[in-house]
Amino acid sequence: MKYCLAIDIVKGKSMVGLISEEGEIILDLHEITHSKSNLMILHHQIQSLKLVDLSVIMESTSTYHYPILMFFKELNYNTILLNPIISKEHKKNLRKTKTDKTDCLNLASIYFKKEYNKQTNLSPIYSELQHLSRQINNLLGNLVRHKNRYKQLVEMVFPEYEKLFKKKAFFEKTALTFLNIYPHADLIADKRIDALANTLGSVHNRHPNYYRRKAEKIKEAANDSLTSVDSNSYVVYLLSQQAKLILGLQDEIEILRNMIIDLAKTIDIFPIIQSIYGLGEYTTALFLAEVKDPRRFKNVKKLTASCGLDPTIVQSGKTINYKGPISKRGNKIARKVLFNIIINIIRNASKGTNNLNNPILVYYRKKRSEGKHHYASIIACTTKLLRIVYTMCINNTEFSY
Repeated sequence: MKYCLAIDIVKGKSMVGLISEEGEIILDLHEITHSKSNLMILHHQIQSLKLVDLSVIMESTSTYHYPILMFFKELNYNTILLNPIISKEHKKNLRKTKTDKTDCLNLASIYFKKEYNKQTNLSPIYSELQHLSRQINNLLGNLVRHKNRYKQLVEMVFPEYEKLFKKKAFFEKTALTFLNIYPHADLIADKRIDALANTLGSVHNRHPNYYRRKAEKIKEAANDSLTSVDSNSYVVYLLSQQAKLILGLQDEIEILRNMIIDLAKTIDIFPIIQSIYGLGEYTTALFLAEVKDPRRFKNVKKLTASCGLDPTIVQSGKTINYKGPISKRGNKIARKVLFNIIINIIRNASKGTNNLNNPILVYYRKKRSEGKHHYASIIACTTKLLRIVYTMCINNTEFSY
């Protein structure tokens, strides 16, 4: 007879219950707090029952399920981590009842009805990659906010400064370091040209004449700058700190990028995926972090659905729309990564005549010729890319066209 330990996890505590295949409750549904001693008590209770066919099922719940999952895996339990979408769909009925106990029983019902996809256990490397990917994504979001604030402060203390640098160079190390030291037009106007040039040249090694010419332009603009605050304002201090924050974030992101690349290179399918034209080491690492091993899926449709790129199907009477908008029920960060990868492939393939037969570029142009919007065509290409990657990984072959 099969037995199921159902665990409904929330922050710091869980509702647990041990249920048999016939619906008998072996261990009453009760709440336990997340501590090693409490979980060991539960483990000893289960061991004393001497059950043969026992599985543990729980729902993926943000980061709260990780320690519980690790605890039971280390004790060699057959553990099942359930997608929250499956659990939500299973308990839909006319009565809107939701309690921890009903959620726990719902998990057990899903297990006994086998309404879950038992996937192969992934290497812990994929979990580590995802944590790194999510941290990079979080820091990039913070970086955008800090850059916007930085631009606002520059407009107040030295509005001409942004025009002296190219679009990307305004947020690079040279420009940020300079404003961190001289965060006001008056401070720059009072300094000698050679002192300003030395500050600019302290970051990158270029010809001294380049930095002297740049320093002359900055000083000239500073002398004619119309600022909204004086050099003693707190805004000046805030700008200096904002430049320092951005520099710190950029350095941290670079460190994490190197870490995620080094870790991803240890996976056997890394060179296979990177062989696709337009994918570098970093984008390949992000792909593996979010999409993980494509070989764990039985077919490419399931891989596509895991990213939320599967089309919705709507039927009303005799009318059936098989090509509705994408479901967006999967990993949204994976969709973002795939979207950026397709943009890179199309942009790079369009530049040279040698890559005009690239299957992604050909497919994109085909969709555009059919009247599809640019973004709809990009989304179509992401599913094309997943089909290519899945076939390559299954057959263990590198990209060629």
